[in-house]
Amino acid sequence: MSQPDGPVSAGRLAEELGDLLPAADSVPPESFTLVDRVRALVAAVVMTDVSAEERAEAAARVAAVTDALQRRQRADAIFLVRHPDGRVESMVQAGSGRLNPQAPPVEWIARPTEPPAGTEPAPVEVHARCRFTVAHAGSPGRVYGGVLALVLDEVLGVAVRAAGAGGMTVALSVSLRGATPFHVPVDVFGRYTRHEGRKSFASGEVVVDGVTTAAAEAVYVSERGA
Repeated sequence: MSQPDGPVSAGRLAEELGDLLPAADSVPPESFTLVDRVRALVAAVVMTDVSAEERAEAAARVAAVTDALQRRQRADAIFLVRHPDGRVESMVQAGSGRLNPQAPPVEWIARPTEPPAGTEPAPVEVHARCRFTVAHAGSPGRVYGGVLALVLDEVLGVAVRAAGAGGMTVALSVSLRGATPFHVPVDVFGRYTRHEGRKSFASGEVVVDGVTTAAAEAVYVSERGA
């Protein structure tokens, strides 16, 4: 497969790979269990107050596990799968990749099926939920604003794709309006609003108990010829 000029979105790459993409159900459940355990480990490291000796012992055990996982690695830092409805999921990307323990644990509550290629984009809203942990903290008791920007970018991007548009982020503006706590369900909404040529526009919010704690607007640009 020839390499395209410039950056390529996951959607464009999926089109090029076609039937070569593995099915979503080919990912073993143990993969998700591993991610959950690593997330719990990170939160434990953030909060631990054990002795230096216990930290050293833990570090050695983690190093052994790391060595085991590095025995067989993928060639590229991207892993796409295809769902039965045709939707393509990027499993290790930083925004919500379910096989990336550094990605916030985003759960999709409402996510319309992406329309066939060539469909005229139409307004649509998506709804996600996330339970942040101490690993995402900024100020005491609050989720770091940059983490919220990450999740908003992901959710707004999904809204754009669900509308039948697509592309990569070229602008993201986030307004932080209040504290977003961790260890509670946090709702994130994203909606596609319109497009101008290759540009698609989206907006969204982070909502906690009915109160908007962050809002965002974003612009996404599709590749030439898309």
